[in-house]
Amino acid sequence: MVFPTLRVEHYESATLDAQLRENLDLLEEKCVEAHLRKLTYKKAVVRLYNIIGKLVHTWEGLYRVIKMIREGIYILANLDGRQLPRTWQMSNLRKFYT
Repeated sequence: MVFPTLRVEHYESATLDAQLRENLDLLEEKCVEAHLRKLTYKKAVVRLYNIIGKLVHTWEGLYRVIKMIREGIYILANLDGRQLPRTWQMSNLRKFYT
């Protein structure tokens, strides 16, 4: 004697086919979303590790100290004589002798 299970009693092939098609559509969307996340991650990694100027000097140019506000804080100007808009701390500067 065979007793039908609940799964066998409620089996409907039309409903199952519709659900499988819907899952396939959702699967494609999830694959596209995962691919976009992967590209975003790769872009962030490239931006983090491929720094331009790794072996090149990263300063903008030469500056002249115009005035010392107090110890370690200076007002700078370009070699053209144009004053920079803010003060600079010594920890942000590098010495360069000409």
